[in-house]
Amino acid sequence: MFNWKKKTALLLAGLAMAGSAFAADVPLALDAKQFEARNGAKVNWKNGVLDLKIHNPEWSGGVRINPPAGQKFDFSKGRYLACDVENTGDRQMRLTMHISSGERGSKSSSHVDLPHREVNTGIGLNPGEKRTMRIYLPHASLFLAPEGGKHMRVLDTAKINSIEFQLQWPFELPRKYLVDCRISNIRLEGEPEYDKKIAGSKDYLPFIDRYGQYIHSDWPEKIHSDEQLVKEHQRELAELDSLPPIADWNEYGGWATGPQLEATGSFRVEKYQGKWFFVDPSGRLFWSTGIDVLRNNTDSPNRKHPEWYAKDVPQDYVLPFTDWNLQKKYGKKDYLNDYYNVLVRRLRAWGINTIGNWGSDDLILLGKMPYTLCLAEINSPALRDIPRLQIKEENGKVRRINFYDVYAPAFEEKMGNLLRTRAEQSEAAEKSLTDPMCIGYFVDNELRFNDIISGTIKAVPDQPAKLEWVKDLKAKYENSIEKLNKAWKTEFADWDALIANNKIVPKSDGFHADSQAFLLKFVDRYFEVARKGIKSVAPHRLYLGCRFVGFRQNGNIWKGAAKYCDVLSVNTYSNCVANIPARDFHDKPMVIGEFHFGTYDRGMFAPSLCPVGTQQERATSYMRFVQGALTQPNLVGTHYFQFRDQPLTGRWDGEGYQIGFVDVADTPYRELCESARETGEHMYQYRLNGKAVNDMK
Repeated sequence: MFNWKKKTALLLAGLAMAGSAFAADVPLALDAKQFEARNGAKVNWKNGVLDLKIHNPEWSGGVRINPPAGQKFDFSKGRYLACDVENTGDRQMRLTMHISSGERGSKSSSHVDLPHREVNTGIGLNPGEKRTMRIYLPHASLFLAPEGGKHMRVLDTAKINSIEFQLQWPFELPRKYLVDCRISNIRLEGEPEYDKKIAGSKDYLPFIDRYGQYIHSDWPEKIHSDEQLVKEHQRELAELDSLPPIADWNEYGGWATGPQLEATGSFRVEKYQGKWFFVDPSGRLFWSTGIDVLRNNTDSPNRKHPEWYAKDVPQDYVLPFTDWNLQKKYGKKDYLNDYYNVLVRRLRAWGINTIGNWGSDDLILLGKMPYTLCLAEINSPALRDIPRLQIKEENGKVRRINFYDVYAPAFEEKMGNLLRTRAEQSEAAEKSLTDPMCIGYFVDNELRFNDIISGTIKAVPDQPAKLEWVKDLKAKYENSIEKLNKAWKTEFADWDALIANNKIVPKSDGFHADSQAFLLKFVDRYFEVARKGIKSVAPHRLYLGCRFVGFRQNGNIWKGAAKYCDVLSVNTYSNCVANIPARDFHDKPMVIGEFHFGTYDRGMFAPSLCPVGTQQERATSYMRFVQGALTQPNLVGTHYFQFRDQPLTGRWDGEGYQIGFVDVADTPYRELCESARETGEHMYQYRLNGKAVNDMK
């Protein structure tokens, strides 16, 4: 049973002391000479305690702990590499810990001779908080699958190169005491799970059971029979019946007991007491806590390896395990209506008030929850035919850049009519035009903005964007190629030579200035036309942007986005977003479109883009991430990617992460669900006050 009534004030306050649960802890014998400060970090190792201060977040900042000269670390006798981390600073912080084996640059494809590989973990800590950070050690000696099988990213744990503490995928600006922490008790925890050692091919195959789960391991949520599926479902329904709704949420999930603002009948954004908020149709403040990919079945494996599966493989090799499991769980094939009504109850019980990106039309059409819609992405049918930037390689082949040519006539035609076209094709999109539950629309996802300039200067001669840029350059340089050459430090014979160029990307200050001016113009047109595609049909719906990959975008890209987007959107995978550089956002609200946390402890081969040690740490990490976002004045919501674990053998592009609120059998991860509920119950007070209503220190 979910212990929903259990209060987690200590967890919310960030004061939990997560000590070791293992009797076989082995502290590492370390010497001050082994500690290598990097990129300006301040490092002090004394009496088994490391005081670490990081001021520069760039890659390889922090500290590297080297093994004794001429040796490697031997972690082959432990289950985890762990340490206790205390935030001694005055604001939320994040930190990542990394280990690797093998030599950098090695590209061995041998099944035994491992190439260079790295694994990591991370933590987000409130001021004064101390918790344990763990890396589950993926021993090659235990978990290397036989030829033809799949396995986790294993290391030669007897030959570990170093331990590093840093900020993976940095986005922060340099600042004194960006990280101010104390790291202690660096240790090996427990013994390796020898009982999980992978056997030879004869005993290893098949390794996926009829429910889509890993055969050679067990865990609390694992399903062993059809009867268990039904029993767990009935138990969950009873729990949902007994759980009261969040007391101060209204029908939208807005703050029913909070300030009353103007009710416009639509979602909008407004700054209140110096912090941005969504405002729901009834005029209440609304923080969007959402989940992406809310669907009954996604990412069905399509792998031509029938020997992997205990279940007979269909002729098309598609294995929709979750769909099969749900048919058994609900006792019928046409379960969708029942399923989505239960899903609404789940989301409310879990403290979730928004259907995030890629939500099911069936779920949206129930009309019971606020939602966002992704109108299209660059490879979607609605936009696929817009010409891309194209580069002609030296071998004569043409390569497409993953970005539109915004000066191609088809761009304005298709993007400018995008919502109108979608409304003609989709009942959910049509409903959204007048539906007060619709927050707004994303257009695109994780576009390659960094390719625009090189893609344009090296584009094929008849590329409309290239011709537009040359037109601007002719106007600036009075139609004189000599003046351009002087500014760019180039030697183009004439304008035709510039148009024909597909190799040279100048490095001069003059080129940089001209390229940035064109980038701003290019990006401005992209966002202007995308906005037009929404506002010409649904003026009262919000344009939620393009879901940038991370915060480190060119300033002109931010400028163009902020000019036209009602809400900026960024996908980020880190343990904390409290210290994002808000100066780039031009005082615009922003929603986090994706974040997540995962582990190795549920029979999966890959934890996530943001790994942590245990399910409880995953739950705590969710809370810390949202808490940090709530303290950031520009942020108006956080959407978790994604609802369900990805397939054990990977989706279409290979991703196979343990990241869901539910697993492949649709069983909830209780720790994460409870944590999300606690977060949702307190988020509005936390947003305004910087702390929860209860005793937050």
